[in-house]
Amino acid sequence: MFSSEYYDWNTLIDKDARNRMTCNIREAINTGHYWTNSPKYQTNYNVFGTLQQDFVNLKMSFIWSCFAFLNKEVKIHNIQSWAYMTSLNYPEDRDTLWHHHNHNPATKTVSGIYYLDLPDDVCNLKEAGTEMAPDGVDSNNKFFLDWRTGHWLIYPGSTWHRPGVLQSTNDRFIVAADLEF
Repeated sequence: MFSSEYYDWNTLIDKDARNRMTCNIREAINTGHYWTNSPKYQTNYNVFGTLQQDFVNLKMSFIWSCFAFLNKEVKIHNIQSWAYMTSLNYPEDRDTLWHHHNHNPATKTVSGIYYLDLPDDVCNLKEAGTEMAPDGVDSNNKFFLDWRTGHWLIYPGSTWHRPGVLQSTNDRFIVAADLEF
């Protein structure tokens, strides 16, 4: 059975903090700090590893959200994070974007998507979020979880998912993360 949960961090991570992180990510992308063999404009560094206070707060909010999702504290084996900038200006075949994050059989993984910034002209928040396929990509059991700015969406790392449907030529920003335990 699939489970997921949203955690609202708008009080700790306000609009100004989100704007600073968006600017930081855009600058990293503009200076070439992104993977070329992954979805377009996915950072090639651990954004939680930066010393910028906003990303430190984001990392701590992710850890707390994972513990709340698991309903317990766990010994952390590893934390990975990256940012993703997308828009209709950088079209991709969505069918190639299905993936999951449970790659190490020796650990369990909880994954999260932080909805950082969505263009004002996006109308369909459901499809702007994340599409899930908990029974696999070939299953008919697929659905969208809506975009909620300033929230972490936490779910099992073994869940197949892909970014929501792009609806704007303005950039959409998310931060994704994995906690292995």
